[in-house]
Amino acid sequence: MISQEDNKFYHDRLYLTEQDGWRDLVAELKNLEDVTGHLDRVENEKDLWFAKGQLSILRQVIGLEDTTKAAMEELDL
Repeated sequence: MISQEDNKFYHDRLYLTEQDGWRDLVAELKNLEDVTGHLDRVENEKDLWFAKGQLSILRQVIGLEDTTKAAMEELDL
């Protein structure tokens, strides 16, 4: 059984992802993801690892809504 606090956390997060400002942010992050994902701009190994880290973070934030929905589905919320 999930606690009331955890239940509120998931519903609050889902509410956040439904806001226009969030959708605008995700659209901008997707643009950044496209720009960052161009490996032809990578000049050395350090740049490659930096770009990989950026992409990882961008994808986590972009996927927050889907991740939250999946967790809520799994928890039957």
